Amino acid sequence: MTTAVDLTGPVPGGADPLDELVRTLAIGAAADQLIGERLGAAARRARRPPVIQITGRSGAGRSTVAAALALISAVETGPVDEPGSPDPVLDGDIVVYVIAGAPLPADRRALDAVPEQRAVVVLNKADAIGTRWSDAVAAAERCAAELGIATVPVVASLAVRTRAGTVSADDLAALRALAERDDPTLTLAPDLFLAPGPDLAVRERLLRDWDLYGVNCALAALRHDSRIGTRALLQLLHAASGVDPLHGLLHRRYEQIGALRGGELLDEIARLAARAVPVGGSVARDLLEHHLDGDEARWLGLRAGLACPQVAHLAAGYPSPAPADADDALARAHRWRAVAGGDLPAPARRAALRVHAGYVRLWERLSGAGL
Repeated sequence: MTTAVDLTGPVPGGADPLDELVRTLAIGAAADQLIGERLGAAARRARRPPVIQITGRSGAGRSTVAAALALISAVETGPVDEPGSPDPVLDGDIVVYVIAGAPLPADRRALDAVPEQRAVVVLNKADAIGTRWSDAVAAAERCAAELGIATVPVVASLAVRTRAGTVSADDLAALRALAERDDPTLTLAPDLFLAPGPDLAVRERLLRDWDLYGVNCALAALRHDSRIGTRALLQLLHAASGVDPLHGLLHRRYEQIGALRGGELLDEIARLAARAVPVGGSVARDLLEHHLDGDEARWLGLRAGLACPQVAHLAAGYPSPAPADADDALARAHRWRAVAGGDLPAPARRAALRVHAGYVRLWERLSGAGL
């Protein structure tokens, strides 16, 4: 079972086949040059970074969520349902909608205009919901069921602090001293935490730097294991913010967008090939059809098929789009051929056929049958 062949992208250090094709068309016949320009424009559209919009009503924490995510392609919109101002146009590739409690009619109205697969709801300030994290998770699940959109509970303010700061030795010593008190009322409210005492200045600093939720999480950890160091405590606080599951969800949406754009690019190449008339020295059709039959195009088609919303659930158990070996590739190819033969809408059947063709090509390369 050979596993030495990698078709997941261009050869490291080598020229990108699509870029090479665009350059070849640019020096060909006049008709080929025009097709090359259109192909180059299509490639640029497919490769542009996805735009993430972060939006929500005023006070929900849009800016804090944006700072916690720290994504280059993220843009914060104006607030939704702001008196005297129109609602923002939510046309980003991904729309991160921030709420700080149960969704209101204005939230539902705004989200109704966003396709489900492009929206993510952030239930921010999750520390204020109930008395434990499971309460926030339950609230997020209710929100997801009501809106029909994936919802993630997050404490963005703590995520920002763990991204920008560190737990100093002084912080750790002060937190250990507070943990040793074993006072369950200490972190019930800011006023109780800031009760008069000789260490008031220290408690004020801790509250300013880590907020009450962060302090509470740190004290719980230290009561469980007083030997925790500064780095481990920072990692624990970062995990307690809930931002990692949000990052993971956005990463999966990024990959899905890239995969679907790859499929759109293949469709455009097929259209250009169909329109290319092989006269006057034009070789565009042959070059485009050769590219569509190449390994890179087959891999793009496979990923686009797996990302198709109508069939994506059928690949949920795959640890990776790439098969483990030739046997795995063949098993996947057989499965997707059976899927394509089922009673599916045309787009879903087309996606399944792309996946099937991609795994057939991978089987050929991995087994040596196509070499």
